[in-house]
Amino acid sequence: MAIPLQRAAQDGSPVLVQGPRGAGKSTLLRQEFPDRLFIDLDAAADRTSARRDPDAFLGRLRRPAILDNLQRAPEMVRYLHYNGIHLPVVFASSIRLRLAMATLELHPPTRAERQRRPALSIAMLGRFVPSAPFTSELPPAWPLTRNLLQQDVRQLVSLDDPDLFDSFLAAVEALTGQPLQQQDLARQIGVSHRTVVRWLEILDACFLTLRLEPWDDGLGRRLVRRPKLHWLGSSASFETEVVTEIYRNACHAGLTPVMRYWRDSNGLEVPLLLEADPAAEPVPIGIAESPNPATEARLLRWMDLAGVSRGALIGRKTQLLERRSTRVLRYGWEHL
Repeated sequence: MAIPLQRAAQDGSPVLVQGPRGAGKSTLLRQEFPDRLFIDLDAAADRTSARRDPDAFLGRLRRPAILDNLQRAPEMVRYLHYNGIHLPVVFASSIRLRLAMATLELHPPTRAERQRRPALSIAMLGRFVPSAPFTSELPPAWPLTRNLLQQDVRQLVSLDDPDLFDSFLAAVEALTGQPLQQQDLARQIGVSHRTVVRWLEILDACFLTLRLEPWDDGLGRRLVRRPKLHWLGSSASFETEVVTEIYRNACHAGLTPVMRYWRDSNGLEVPLLLEADPAAEPVPIGIAESPNPATEARLLRWMDLAGVSRGALIGRKTQLLERRSTRVLRYGWEHL
């Protein structure tokens, strides 16, 4: 992320780097901007000053600065929301903020980063298949814990029954990769529909879930219109692993791709429709741990319905099956 981060900050404009607590935001900013004043709003004195008078606090900055843990000062967040500023400040937040400034997302290291190899560019997905890279033994996953999550959850909502919220977390993890039915989830947990909506917003704000909206063109079919939820932590679902890996690789390259899915009432599905370029057609991506000819045939069927010229098929490993169509390029987990 160093290159897009430096590019966003080069003209002295404010930049926001956000992502889950413990992902490495402070380390990245200290490394890339070693000469900047570093202010951590976890410190009570600075936090109190920033909350009491955000305008005066920013006005006292006499040199480029890093303002860490911005989420700890909600008054500062509101000030930035309603007041445009042009200051050489890089903000960092572990809660998703929607501010009118250049924004980058930093997540725990992707599989490619942990193996110290370049990830497949999303612009090349469906256009080019690189040779399988040499992959070293995979280092352990980044150690994000529920304790870190609770620090931000407590700031967003008062939890009268933390065990109930833990049950909700477990239920959402189990539903990863499936269309979201909020009423069913509320009945399963034993809470109101409004509570489920609010808790889902918290998971999104804490960078724990990725929500894919359905593609809006039904192609003359009756569509499943519910969003599909993917858990951004480790998952037993191969589809979720692939979707979230593509998403994180794009974020770390400074990109914000449009990611959707398509499913009709008869079960024909494209797990991921990737729009890396708004001017180009979407790339349909089939995902299966062990793809077979039927997997590719379903993808080609959708491509014919939509008039799309190219697609991609991703499996656990590159399959040596007879190629049915040059319109579909095949990738293994080792390419991502």
